[in-house]
Amino acid sequence: PDNKLLSFFGRLNYDFKSRYLFSGTFRADGSSKFSEGNKWGYFPSAAFAWRISEEQFMESTRNWLDDLKLRLSYGTAGNNNIPPGQMAQTLDVRATTWVNRFNSFWAGTTTMANPDLKWETTVTRNAGLDFTMLGGRFSASLEGYINNTKDLLIKFPTPGTGYNDQYRNMGETQNRGIEATANWIAVNNPNFGLTISANI
Repeated sequence: PDNKLLSFFGRLNYDFKSRYLFSGTFRADGSSKFSEGNKWGYFPSAAFAWRISEEQFMESTRNWLDDLKLRLSYGTAGNNNIPPGQMAQTLDVRATTWVNRFNSFWAGTTTMANPDLKWETTVTRNAGLDFTMLGGRFSASLEGYINNTKDLLIKFPTPGTGYNDQYRNMGETQNRGIEATANWIAVNNPNFGLTISANI
């Protein structure tokens, strides 16, 4: 079976005075692992950042605050990580001593075909706040995210069918959390440096 992937990718970036930043991307992926109506998956994403430290009302903080940026993003991504050849039933050669004068025969594989398979899709939402201060010696970020994956490609057991299993699109998962990171350049000499980092 074929295992081919054809992808198109486009990106648009916009930067207004290093203050408002926007990035939009669009990805189209075509996979030979899926049947004609499901070959293509379309995955847009967008990100926006506001560099608050460049605003006029932050003028009084510039002697100690180097950078303060708020980030927001939303995006989708596809997954086709299954073996090729799941659209039609394939055959294997199997050894036998039960067929007269033959020591092998053709038989269907133990995995049942599924022509309705399609792309697994993950949707990611993210918000973050980054800042740098004291001439770059201290930086930190706080981030929150929610990831949802739907149409999971799962190898599902199928007892009683004559087959062991079948790949299916089923179920949904979510993972979410908050992450904080801090970095401190404690010593920055030409011959010796010490950086302390923390993450939770």
